[in-house]
Amino acid sequence: MANQRGYSHYSAQMEDSGSTVGGHGGRAYAYQPAAALDNPFADQSIRSGAHAHLPQMTTARQTPARVDGEKPGNIDDFALKASPSVVAGGTGGEGNMHKGGHEHVEDLETTASRRLWVAATWMLTFCIPSPLLGVCGRMKRPDVRMAWREKVAICILIVFMWAILLFAIIGLGLILCPKEYVWTLDNVAGHDAPDDTLVALRGTVYDVTDFMKQNHGTSAYTSTQDLIHEFFAGRDINASFPIPARVACPQFVSAKDDPNYLFVYPVQGASDIDPNDQLMFQHTMNRDPTSKKLQDPNFFAKYALPTLKNFKKGGVVWSFDWIESMYKDQSKYWRVINQEVFNMQPYFDAAKSGMNTNKKYNILDSRVEGIMSQNGFGTADITNDWNALGWDAATRDSNYNCMKNLFYVGKVDDRHS
Repeated sequence: MANQRGYSHYSAQMEDSGSTVGGHGGRAYAYQPAAALDNPFADQSIRSGAHAHLPQMTTARQTPARVDGEKPGNIDDFALKASPSVVAGGTGGEGNMHKGGHEHVEDLETTASRRLWVAATWMLTFCIPSPLLGVCGRMKRPDVRMAWREKVAICILIVFMWAILLFAIIGLGLILCPKEYVWTLDNVAGHDAPDDTLVALRGTVYDVTDFMKQNHGTSAYTSTQDLIHEFFAGRDINASFPIPARVACPQFVSAKDDPNYLFVYPVQGASDIDPNDQLMFQHTMNRDPTSKKLQDPNFFAKYALPTLKNFKKGGVVWSFDWIESMYKDQSKYWRVINQEVFNMQPYFDAAKSGMNTNKKYNILDSRVEGIMSQNGFGTADITNDWNALGWDAATRDSNYNCMKNLFYVGKVDDRHS
């Protein structure tokens, strides 16, 4: 009752001064008209006149006094509605600036890093037009579309980083250490079964498992699968395909020197096949006069290689330690030039034989023979000596091609280097 009487008392006195007192929820508020708010002397006149006994009279812009022990707080909804001077702020909850509401919009300065990220986002998502997002994605607001683009950009960057990681793990290894299809003679020797047969021929490995099952040979020399398997399976078969020196080295052996293409080097030393074995077939011109193919001096390049290339498995490699042992310990003419291995033993065997009248077997340049006959000096790798020879390019190429056609047996195994 005391509160009600107080409220009535304040109301009666405020009506005389043109002010209004309102109450809500047990509170008492005093409001001044707009004219009083606009008058800078209104408060002073109110307090100094007949109503100077109202010390707690407040305006709508002030925090109301505490009533009935209530803790002071912000102006409540009734006060906000009663005061035309208080304007609601926010964006309407959904970005609508006209409705007002609870959201608070704050303009912040765009930093350089933010501008950079926005540019990167547009670079990554430029192919997705904004109208498409608005129609298909129902993203009408620009900020929503930008947020979606940023998420897509982050996903693209994650995929890109995963791609880099996979390249570093897998791709880089293949580039630095590419897979090599190479075989040692020990590897070849392990494939000597009738259903798994490999052979090595002049530095290349061939799988002749199916080749052996076909009809081979000539009318005078019939070849069977069992015979081929017995003599060739798992071996180096260079001795079975001797190449006439006149064909391999036309710059050094002329028609005058070898009119019938009978000058050959017996290629052996890379395997245990005896080229003089009567049962080991040699593909030479004088082996079977009834065969037109064998009568061609270029039989190996024209017929043998085109047939065997379909069965190629890889290259032959040799351990350098083994080559060095052949040179140092056994005094064999195995040499390495630019990682290529040459079995020069047949050449020097022929050159030192009694058949080498007028040095007809010494067809290579004497400087080449000199760097290969060092009596154990240096190493089996004569690449530096080869490059140091003072000769013209034509002479160098002629000697190299002759050696490659006759004595090449593979490359140095560098897989463990």
